[in-house]
Amino acid sequence: MKPALLVVDIQNAWLEMSPELKRSVEMRAEEINEGIRIFREKGLPIIFIYHTDKGKGPEPGTRSFEFADGIHVRDSDVKVTKNYPNAFNKTNLVEILGKQKCDTVIIEGLSATGCILATYLGAIDHDLSPYLVKGAVASGREDLLRFVEEICDTLSLRAMDQML
Repeated sequence: MKPALLVVDIQNAWLEMSPELKRSVEMRAEEINEGIRIFREKGLPIIFIYHTDKGKGPEPGTRSFEFADGIHVRDSDVKVTKNYPNAFNKTNLVEILGKQKCDTVIIEGLSATGCILATYLGAIDHDLSPYLVKGAVASGREDLLRFVEEICDTLSLRAMDQML
């Protein structure tokens, strides 16, 4: 197994738009950053995924487009910009993963029932093994978050750390 961590859409625009999403991310920021730390410590690929809608924004280069301040993104990190919920749709994500010889994606970020679930299913379409990090996926509705965690394969931070 050669995993990559995908950190999806924790951008200021979405947090400013929804107090529920903001609260959900704040509740999970420590777990999200712990996943990032584990991957950095083990020298494994981390890819930050940014969402923008053509003509609607948020526009790259603006504060709204950037990840929330508390999330540990580095200027040197690999970044992918997408226009669809599925991070594999019309992006170079598959090529990036292929160059790294990754066959597994471990996903954290937001939103559980939107871009997280779409990207999870998109990974399967590309013959990748996807997992969600339990406690590191946010949603505007906790009941729907629990549902997504029930139907998707998940890993605790502890299990992920031991496995890697």
